[in-house]
Amino acid sequence: MPYVYKAKSKSGEITTGVLDGQSELEARETLRRQQLFPLSIEEKKADEKAKLKTLAGSKRAKNLRRKRIPRQDVLFFTTQLSIMCRSGIDLAAAIQNIAQQTTHEAFRETLLQIHSEVSDGKSVSSALQNQPHAFDESYIASVAAGEAAGKVPQVLNRMAELIRNEVRLISTLKQVMAYPLVLMGVCGFVLLALIFFVLPQFAQVFQDLGTVAPPFTQLLLDLSRMIRENILIILLGTACAGVGIYFWSKTDQAKRLRDSFLLYFRPIRAASQAVMIGRVFQLLGTLLQSGIPLLESLQLCQGSLRNMHYRSLFQRLEDEVISGRSIGAVFMRTDFIPPGAAQMVLTAEQTGNLGMVLSEVGSFFEEEGERQVKGLTKVLEPAIIVITGAVVAGIVLSIMLPLLDVSTQSQ
Repeated sequence: MPYVYKAKSKSGEITTGVLDGQSELEARETLRRQQLFPLSIEEKKADEKAKLKTLAGSKRAKNLRRKRIPRQDVLFFTTQLSIMCRSGIDLAAAIQNIAQQTTHEAFRETLLQIHSEVSDGKSVSSALQNQPHAFDESYIASVAAGEAAGKVPQVLNRMAELIRNEVRLISTLKQVMAYPLVLMGVCGFVLLALIFFVLPQFAQVFQDLGTVAPPFTQLLLDLSRMIRENILIILLGTACAGVGIYFWSKTDQAKRLRDSFLLYFRPIRAASQAVMIGRVFQLLGTLLQSGIPLLESLQLCQGSLRNMHYRSLFQRLEDEVISGRSIGAVFMRTDFIPPGAAQMVLTAEQTGNLGMVLSEVGSFFEEEGERQVKGLTKVLEPAIIVITGAVVAGIVLSIMLPLLDVSTQSQ
């Protein structure tokens, strides 16, 4: 099928054109053999039938996104396939075998479709390309590189290790954040109970005694009454604010603000920078070790990144590679990349072990990031407890002390 491409030569000249290929990966390989660096490749749509096909593909993609496959299942598939390949089992038979063991219904259907296409003579990477809800571009490109080099088992083993680290990191973050979230939920429940059940009772007590509450106590009682009387307006306003924040969060301004907060907010920046650089370095290192050229590896990494600062960084790295310069120098000039990591990249470029060094450095920083996240959580947990206790104690004392004074005066 025809593909429209935009590419850059070693001299920096931009060229465009159309070439034929069985898949986008094959088209990229053709450009590389012509000493061209692909910037963008899109399938050419020539007639109405193609437009209808595109529309159907779009609807299919939406359906696939609704049943996105858990990474744990992708890890199981990759690990099992790697073991079976090293054991000499045919790829098609291995995929069918794994599909029969899979309990996730949508993933089982996906694997059976892949098995059918591979049995019909397609390459594994081409079959994976039709399942974007389960396998991302970097995964597919790595498998394609492994097929070209005859090292599919080794590539699958590296991808399994990468996904295993990703799953472990996500699991660790969920575990360390669970307790603070539970504490905050309990905090909110206690405050609601005070506002709707406790404070109204004390307000009635002051009224029955015919005494005037102190200013701070009266402020709490008035605030409680206002919330109870206007609860529907407050809920509606909160819902409207939530919807507004949701749509605002989709804007580039909100995304850049969020990304800047993660990378530069002093209390969390050490942990967030370590976690992100660990993840990015491991992905880039795995792609390079799988045999994917540096420029294409950078493009694949950029496509998998959500942080806008990192996307800008990888765009600069692409420009440096196209111009024939070192990427280590760009890392050295980036303020959210640790100087030690940037220096290791410079050294690795000189020794020719960039892929291996990136993977090892990424593993180190990912573990360091996990350690720092756990440390932050240990500080956050007692802080939430202290703040909650102080708020509840302040409310209780502001009510109880005036009542004790009234009781003492009456005696």
